[in-house]
Amino acid sequence: MCSSYKYFTLLLLLTAHICFAQKEKTISYEDKVLYGGCWFVPHNSEVNIKFSEYSNFVFHRLDSNGKEEVVHGKFLLDGQNLWLIYNDRPKQKFYIYKTESTDPHFVIRPTPVETSAYRFVHGNCE
Repeated sequence: MCSSYKYFTLLLLLTAHICFAQKEKTISYEDKVLYGGCWFVPHNSEVNIKFSEYSNFVFHRLDSNGKEEVVHGKFLLDGQNLWLIYNDRPKQKFYIYKTESTDPHFVIRPTPVETSAYRFVHGNCE
């Protein structure tokens, strides 16, 4: 009985380790596409977001008076959902996708789309 208990315990520990190893998040291509350069609104490079590998972002945007403001926070990428978790305001949900055209590229849009005219594409920071 003692021997079978040891084998059962060993099997249980190995199974638990495999389950936890599968849950560990590795950086995927979708995560890496956020890093390096800026995400900016075409024809309005003053509005841009820069992401870092440590889940931080800096968002240069225009307030309701057209005055530039800089907002900081953390981001979370959950599949195609990108959450901006601001330090000083409610979080905001965005959607990241790859266009299907002759020149495919990634785009970030707020969700729902009707709430904002922002549409970000990836490019170099100035």
